[in-house]
Amino acid sequence: MKIVYITQHFPPEIGAAQGRAFDMSSNLADLGHDLHVLTTFPNAKPINKFFTKEKHHKLTVYRSFRIRDTKTSSIRRIANYLSFMVSSCFSGLLVKKPDIIYATSPQLFQGVTGYFLSRVHRAKFVFEIRDLWVDFAELLGQFKNKKILNLARKLEKFLYNKADHIVVVTQGYKQRLIELGIPKDKITVIPNGVNPDSLDIRGTDSALQVKKHYGIEDKFLVLYAGNIGAAQGLETIITAANELKDNPSYMFMFIGEGVEKQQLIERAKSLELSNVIFLDSMKKEELITYYEAADIGIVSLKKHPLFNITIPSKVFDYMSMSTPILIGVDGEAKDIVETYQAGYSFEPENPADFIRALSYAHSHPEELQNIRQNVRDKLLQFFNREMLAKQLSDALQHLTEKELNKLHKKTTNF
Repeated sequence: MKIVYITQHFPPEIGAAQGRAFDMSSNLADLGHDLHVLTTFPNAKPINKFFTKEKHHKLTVYRSFRIRDTKTSSIRRIANYLSFMVSSCFSGLLVKKPDIIYATSPQLFQGVTGYFLSRVHRAKFVFEIRDLWVDFAELLGQFKNKKILNLARKLEKFLYNKADHIVVVTQGYKQRLIELGIPKDKITVIPNGVNPDSLDIRGTDSALQVKKHYGIEDKFLVLYAGNIGAAQGLETIITAANELKDNPSYMFMFIGEGVEKQQLIERAKSLELSNVIFLDSMKKEELITYYEAADIGIVSLKKHPLFNITIPSKVFDYMSMSTPILIGVDGEAKDIVETYQAGYSFEPENPADFIRALSYAHSHPEELQNIRQNVRDKLLQFFNREMLAKQLSDALQHLTEKELNKLHKKTTNF
């Protein structure tokens, strides 16, 4: 099949969405599909081009214009989304006769591009929901204007109804869509996971070098690597670090960027915390030694029922690097950590319970060692992106076969 894969998030940008888009599109290409990726230019730098066409392995990648997102203005962010929506509509017209238009969220506007191109090319429209964007935007106060919120909900419902098929990343998301009236046989669950080829374990020496570099060889390193945003509830970790500041055993390290980062830095400074380190975001290959150096990795979201149906990609990142997990998320994510014995849990936004779980992990090194030895094999058995791409390929193939059967019946009846 010829597939147009629409994603605003794609390497060399860093992040979970970029990783999933690259792995899934590459794995689909390895299965024999003709993949054309519509994306944009990296956000870090200004651009002086409207369009480029590149070849990466088996992927044909079309990069089109976008207004740069400064990460400080909601108006600028919406402009970033809308500009890519428009420019990707144009770049998608250059692909001849695709069978599938596959648009992946988080934000809805890529769905608009997907629907438009599916109508122009008379192709099947598949919408991947990686994030309940409107629900989360409302929860986090990103939609202050009720009219804009209502418009977003109408657009969401329109795209869900117009999609020929919907792919979601959790069972909870599927149930949420069913509650909105979407037929369950129109929805396929393809969870997040990892690519086996991306697991590059470097060993104890590299991990020791990280601790030595920061002078924390004798510390129990507690790592958070990822988006430092409004949803993560990382204020809880700073509060816990303050409670533990007289305990010489622990060091907390945050790696990443996000709208809450500067506020957390300022709070740590005001509390005079010497047990907290903030680092800039890193490429995945640079992060490997930090995962290995960490004694435990934090997965955290705020306490809300919506987050109970969310599985942060960091769960899989830590498991893939054999890093034990300390998770403050209820629901499906917590179930994975407990089912595969990948770590320990604490109540979201509860510093005292975080300290309890952290203290338990610190005092049971034999359990941590057992996790390191076994968790990666468990992950690859059930959350292997090569296997997940095959499941997605089968779902897409089934969708096109149903269309061919319909055409055959019309021709026969005629």
